[in-house]
Amino acid sequence: MKVQSLLSLMLLCLLHVHPTLHLLSEKSALLSVKSSITDDPESFLSTWNASTSHCNWTGITCHPSSRRVIALDLSNLRLSGTLSSDLAHLCFLSKLSVAFNGFSGAIPAELSSLSDLRVLNLSYNRFHGTFPSQLSLLKNLQVLDLYDNFMTGDLPLAVTQMPNLRHLNLGYNFFSGRITSQFGQWKFLVYLDVTHNNLEGPIPQEIGNLTNLRELYIGGYNNKYEGGIPSEIGNLSELVRLEAIGCNLSGEIPASFADMPELEKLDLSENNFSGIIPQRLGRNGKLQVLDLSSNNLTGTLPPDMCFGNRLELLYTEENSLVGPIPDALGRCESLFVIRMQHNFLNGSIPRDLFRLPNLTDVMLQNNRLTGKFPIFSRKDSKLEELDISDNKIQGELPSWIWRLPHLESLNLSHNCLETLDVNLNSPNTSQSRLTIIDLQSNQLQGQLSTLPLHFRYTREMGRRTFFSVSRNKFDGAIPTSLCNATILYVLDLSHNRLTGTIPQCLIEMGRVLSVMNLRGNNLTGIIPDSFPFNCNLQSLVLNGNQLEGELPKSLDRCNANLGVLDIGNNLIQDTFPCYLKNIDTLQVLILRSNQFHGSINCLDANTTWSKLQILDLASNHFVGKFPIRYFSSWKAMMGTEKEMESKGGSDSIVAGPKYRGFPSPPYQISVNLTLKGQDLEFVKLLAITTSLDLSCNSFDGDIPKEIGEFKVLYALNLSHNAFTGQIPQALGNLRALESLDLSSNKLIGEIPLQLADCLTFLSTLNLSFNQLVGKIPQIRQFATFSESSFEGNIGLCDFPMKEKCIHEELRPSAPPYSGNSIDWDFLSVELGFVFGLGIFIGPLIFWTRWRKRYYKHVDDIVFKMFPRTYIRIENYRSGGHRNQGRQARKNQGGR
Repeated sequence: MKVQSLLSLMLLCLLHVHPTLHLLSEKSALLSVKSSITDDPESFLSTWNASTSHCNWTGITCHPSSRRVIALDLSNLRLSGTLSSDLAHLCFLSKLSVAFNGFSGAIPAELSSLSDLRVLNLSYNRFHGTFPSQLSLLKNLQVLDLYDNFMTGDLPLAVTQMPNLRHLNLGYNFFSGRITSQFGQWKFLVYLDVTHNNLEGPIPQEIGNLTNLRELYIGGYNNKYEGGIPSEIGNLSELVRLEAIGCNLSGEIPASFADMPELEKLDLSENNFSGIIPQRLGRNGKLQVLDLSSNNLTGTLPPDMCFGNRLELLYTEENSLVGPIPDALGRCESLFVIRMQHNFLNGSIPRDLFRLPNLTDVMLQNNRLTGKFPIFSRKDSKLEELDISDNKIQGELPSWIWRLPHLESLNLSHNCLETLDVNLNSPNTSQSRLTIIDLQSNQLQGQLSTLPLHFRYTREMGRRTFFSVSRNKFDGAIPTSLCNATILYVLDLSHNRLTGTIPQCLIEMGRVLSVMNLRGNNLTGIIPDSFPFNCNLQSLVLNGNQLEGELPKSLDRCNANLGVLDIGNNLIQDTFPCYLKNIDTLQVLILRSNQFHGSINCLDANTTWSKLQILDLASNHFVGKFPIRYFSSWKAMMGTEKEMESKGGSDSIVAGPKYRGFPSPPYQISVNLTLKGQDLEFVKLLAITTSLDLSCNSFDGDIPKEIGEFKVLYALNLSHNAFTGQIPQALGNLRALESLDLSSNKLIGEIPLQLADCLTFLSTLNLSFNQLVGKIPQIRQFATFSESSFEGNIGLCDFPMKEKCIHEELRPSAPPYSGNSIDWDFLSVELGFVFGLGIFIGPLIFWTRWRKRYYKHVDDIVFKMFPRTYIRIENYRSGGHRNQGRQARKNQGGR
């Protein structure tokens, strides 16, 4: 043993006296590292070969005198493979970095022998497994960075045994557990990041002991802490940046935060903080970024957030803040972005806000701001986006908006603006870069030609134009200057007082336009037959005008994208537009209240309306049978209930963006539907809204049972037609149905029990003015409908009708409905009764005296025991109206 120890000591001495012997060992270790690398796409390690000095290899730094490896930096070389444990032979290594590569596997525990290691950076790789506890031996380690890997297990306590740590980054991994109190014992730590893990529990108050800490990051959407931020964090006098985003924190924001002398960035967004914002926040004069968005904060905004004129980003949106916007923000020349939307702020906009030299984005929408629009701005303004929608701003729309050299997006919708600046069309506004203009829902009046409608294209914009003046009081003709907008994507002029014809050049813009909405004006004349061959229209809405003539045949050229076609409530005179049957993108087709006529037999097996959700042909002059046999291609109406639930009403029919920079949210398609007796405008059309309305035409024949395949149908209206026969039992399959109107037809027979038993969401029902008979079902929703739902059917009886079903109590109760199954027990009783009755009355057929004597009594027995059968027999005998009068007289006699 003594000899062996002596030999070991001699070997160590030789290594120190003869460094070349150790160099061979380091080279071998490095070649082993290279052999563990499986992919080097850029051949960065091509210099690593045995014939050259390893001190000249890529990423290697050797000590200038001893020639021993002191640093290995392979960062950002796109390498893949594993990290060799032979790195442990680089005994003098002080820095190891393989950041921004594709290394995977476990972190070698053998790295714990590198006692001189100061920097270990393994960030942005694919390392997995637990953190080796042996690494707690790295007592000299100052930087440990594991950011963005796949590490698991509890947040490692081993790191708390590294007393000299300055920088610790464990963020973007899958560590679980809690931040323990030991994380507050470092003396030198200046940077701590545990964001985006799976942490839970409270934030320990011991974090307040890290007196040298300058940056603290604890948020991330997978971290779900309990409680709030301990007030002791306010003791961190050196703290510069604090981020705790989206990690379930609650309670009040500690007032001590306002007194942190070095605080430059505070981000507590997307949590559950309540109470007021500390009113001294910003008084340290160093605050640059404040993000308190998406919480439950109340009270007013601190007055001195820009006390040192260094505030650049201010986000307080989506809270419940009240009071005015501090006037001091109008003097905050450092401010770049201000986002305060979705609060309850009131008062006027600071008069000098738009004179700030660096301001690029102002988002104040959905508040309660009042007063007039500021009338001044800077000629060299950097403003790019301005949104003050959903407030109560009134007065004049100023012309300076169109003179801003960088403004691209303007949203002043849903305010009380009334007049237009007379200088709006001056030469200074012709250079506007605006591509998004939303002025809808104001009280603006005058002619559209007053507005600068240049929409000039520049290559650096890279996006198309959105223009909406919907729901104002503009009058006069549609200006042809709009046709010069070669990048116009959405055009919404709906609900104004526009007159005249639709310019032909506007229809020709279909090659660029995705949405054209001219609804609710006073437009006249024909729709120009000039849709372009490369038509890009997704939505064409002309509802509520006085347009006449035929529907243009060139509309067929829009078959690649057309999803919504709404020309209802006009004076169009035409047959059914059969050329639309092959538009597979069609979701909404509304021809309501025009003068369409004839049959629609062209809807055949070639019809490809797989996405059709809404078909409204009401109030026209269509005749004949509706070609229901081809409905099997209408897949959107036949979706399963599971599909309906999965949609959950969250989707909308929109003209979606296909390029970067489209306004957010995308333009919502709206349509007018007559549902439950009311004309409703669906501004946000749910993807599960399906409706079939054929009312007020002359369709005849039986109601097709195939309609029962439309399992997600929301509303069905077949009223005021000439449908005959019985109500199909298959309508009971429409379990999503909320509105059913079959009134004013020629329907006969009883109300199917399937309707009452299965249509559990039905809130509107109208079966009135038909020839229905029998007892009205008194189960589920049917028990809630009033007499008006059934009036005009003299053969119907019992609640809610005034007519009672005669001697109903003597009639055997109806068997419970069970689909297509047969209740043989019930049927045997019925057959027995009928067989016995036949034996009793059989002699009467051959015995004249008995026949005469019992004729009247047998008639009464049949009526008493089988009233519904008797009524049907009487219907066949005497016809509809004659039968109804006779039945009424018999019912009166029976009482």
